[in-house]
Amino acid sequence: ETTINLEIAQASYLLNDYMTVGVGRFLNPTDYFVERQHMNWVNKLPDKPLAVYDGLLPESELGAQLRGVIPIGPTKLEYVGFIANAPGLITESDDFTEIGMLDFDNDANTGGHVAVGGHLGFIPIPQIEIGYGIQRSKVGPRDQAVTAVLQSADFNYVQDSTLLKGLINFRAQWVWSHVGNFVYDPDGSQGFGPLEFNNNRNGGYVELAYRPTHIDNDILKNFEGVFRYDRLNQLHTPVGFDEQRWTFGLNYWLTPSTVIKAAYEVDDKNGGARDQNAFLMQAAVGF
Repeated sequence: ETTINLEIAQASYLLNDYMTVGVGRFLNPTDYFVERQHMNWVNKLPDKPLAVYDGLLPESELGAQLRGVIPIGPTKLEYVGFIANAPGLITESDDFTEIGMLDFDNDANTGGHVAVGGHLGFIPIPQIEIGYGIQRSKVGPRDQAVTAVLQSADFNYVQDSTLLKGLINFRAQWVWSHVGNFVYDPDGSQGFGPLEFNNNRNGGYVELAYRPTHIDNDILKNFEGVFRYDRLNQLHTPVGFDEQRWTFGLNYWLTPSTVIKAAYEVDDKNGGARDQNAFLMQAAVGF
């Protein structure tokens, strides 16, 4: 059996120096990690952070976007606005924990709703970017649609430090997912209803990496230490537990886009769920 997965496919047209329009399937502009950092040779650890990847925000959108950069004196403002298929609302499932979640694989646009969103990124100095993204739509059956609001705040700092003789990379992102009140299993046919609730979840991560690029040792200068804390808050949803993780990693860079990663991850879940501590390894090559 052969499976083909098309991650992105879009056509873009440059309107002017400050504006580009694109149509097709594109990485979600609301989610900074997905659009800029999810690639294996860019992501600092073997796995992805909770909430921001395969979690509370869609990884891609099917629609149209308008984006560009506006210079403001010595600073810059990056902007993206888009319109796309809205996610679906999971109202029936063999897995009760999925009830009330959003289905981001909604290419057929079940429900006929449209999502509108965007992202603003402010770059006060070249080393820092501060961003905010939002997506809003109706989800669920047309005659019972509720509002879904997805938000994200991100902060990124990169500094080539002479004092510390290396490259410092700090990343942070937090996301919020709100799905309005909906009555699930209204006739009791699924065995748990009628059940009415709003599905509010949030989570994100902070990450710090250091690579001693300026020391006089050709081997040690290619090592990079990484620490990440990530969290997903969803105790008061059908999932029934929150999760937090501490991940300690060590990378070795063979080339600027080829890296071998090793990490140990400490996992902590409440609500009676089982923790899953793990050793992780990955080799990545970028093109």
